Amino acid sequence: MSINKDCETENTDAESTNLPGKRKEFDTTELRAEALGNIQGKNYMEILAKRIKFSVQAEYDELLRSNDFIRHKFLVEMPADFYSFWKFASNINPKSTGDEILEYFEKQFQLQLVGPFEFLSGRFHKAVIREPGDYLRHWRFFYDPPEFQTIFVRRDTGVHYGYWRDSPQEHHNILIARNDATKNCVFEFIAGNAFDAFLYFLEKDFTSTPFTATLIANTQKSIQKFINTSEVKIEKLETLRKRRSANVVAKTLHEAGIVVPYDGKTQVGYRPLIVSNGELKQILDLFVKAGSSDDSSAVDNEDIKEVVIEKLQPIATAANIAMDECDFGTALELGIDLFCSGRRELHPLIQSLLVPAYTLLSRPQFIAISKAHLEQRKKSLKLSIFELDSK
Repeated sequence: MSINKDCETENTDAESTNLPGKRKEFDTTELRAEALGNIQGKNYMEILAKRIKFSVQAEYDELLRSNDFIRHKFLVEMPADFYSFWKFASNINPKSTGDEILEYFEKQFQLQLVGPFEFLSGRFHKAVIREPGDYLRHWRFFYDPPEFQTIFVRRDTGVHYGYWRDSPQEHHNILIARNDATKNCVFEFIAGNAFDAFLYFLEKDFTSTPFTATLIANTQKSIQKFINTSEVKIEKLETLRKRRSANVVAKTLHEAGIVVPYDGKTQVGYRPLIVSNGELKQILDLFVKAGSSDDSSAVDNEDIKEVVIEKLQPIATAANIAMDECDFGTALELGIDLFCSGRRELHPLIQSLLVPAYTLLSRPQFIAISKAHLEQRKKSLKLSIFELDSK
């Protein structure tokens, strides 16, 4: 991957079409004019509100007719193996409804198929329309960076699996990573497709018993048979991981690393932070002495917090200077590292780094995702949009 001296960003045409604002929107000016022209003494604001609500519902219903719903609400497109896995799940019992398929996996394997799987199941078809940010926070765990999208969740735990996209328009041959949000911010790449991710889950995270041995064996055989007979094209973990590793410019605290355009000859695109990962961790560890920002009973030491912010400021300044000189990856690295700290006090600083970095990298979808997440970042395990109170 390369980037020239003039700081050319990646082509935004394909990506920008993923943003809701690029779709044909209903013109509220026209709606208001129509309402005003027909009020005849009635409350035009009430008429306008009803018309806008009807228009929003009409657009939502139109989205539900195709997979555009996923692109519009989650700001990404899904890879072929995702749809193939859903086909496999549907074939277990061809007469099952979408909800019954989800219930089967949860009951038999303690595994929830979430996010875009819930769209394929029809669950969103009967749901209340939510704010855009609610869809972006749907099953987004505390340490999930914008690059990660959850598809599997081990029921009632922080263990979850998801696709990892270094750029939001990626939808071919995507790695799948695993994280336990109750433990730390570390993500491990465990599969190159949804089928292998499910098999990994059965081997590593599923709590088996002598009574489930036959179920697991039969399921493994069914997967292999489906792949062979359906001629499903899937990539293996090592192939994709090796390909991606060649483009990783920094490790980051979540250990998955970051990928940005980088010119090896001119060394433009990324430069290291002015501190090592170890030194940055030591600075962030000072927060522990100041008390937890998630614990209202903790006695915070504001002096220590100020010291931490002061120590981080020159690192952030250097990252911003690097960004001005076309090394966009530096600000991205620091923003992600601070995000991994989990400190709410750092959210403004995180945004000040991630927003320009993603902008210059032509990754606007990740800006929307990060903003939505930081607005309501939760350590709770109840992260489903369907568990929100009715509005």
